[in-house]
Amino acid sequence: MGDGNRWREIKKPDGSPFSEQEASNLQVGQEICLPGGNGHSGSGNAMIDEILAAHNHYRAEVGVSSIRWSNTLASSAQQWANNLAASGKFEHSGTRGVGENLWMGTTKRFSYSRMVDSWGNEKKFFVRGNFPNVSSTGNWTDVGHYTQVVWRNTTEVGCAIASDGRNDYLVCQYNPPGNFTGQPVF
Repeated sequence: MGDGNRWREIKKPDGSPFSEQEASNLQVGQEICLPGGNGHSGSGNAMIDEILAAHNHYRAEVGVSSIRWSNTLASSAQQWANNLAASGKFEHSGTRGVGENLWMGTTKRFSYSRMVDSWGNEKKFFVRGNFPNVSSTGNWTDVGHYTQVVWRNTTEVGCAIASDGRNDYLVCQYNPPGNFTGQPVF
């Protein structure tokens, strides 16, 4: 980040400053984008506002309530996004008690809306029913990101992005999680 001291200007989603230890753990070429703001739509933070708008667009299409931003989920998502960027792996965190969607693509080539749209576009295979019988292909994983986005009981989302210089890794975590066997999506 330029002169090597600018990382102190970055705040975590919970508003706390970045520690020297956290900054020293960054890999060469790794970037982080940490959302700030007050945790509400219209926060003044472009990342938060764009991700919430994209999620709530899909939720409005099916008549479920809008979700709100969670700084706690965003902090957890940032830890996992950093891990993905550092390791080059693309796998779920296994964080208990939250839902999770992952996205990976060429660095700085995709808007946050397009990232969320990659999950929303799974709706073309969605059929109403009780989970996991919700896909026209017969495979729930073809719609699992979409169903998490529109899951009726989910009220909060927190997302974060990290980069390894080649790929951006977006992690969104959801509370309460979705995709419960035997339950309707909405």
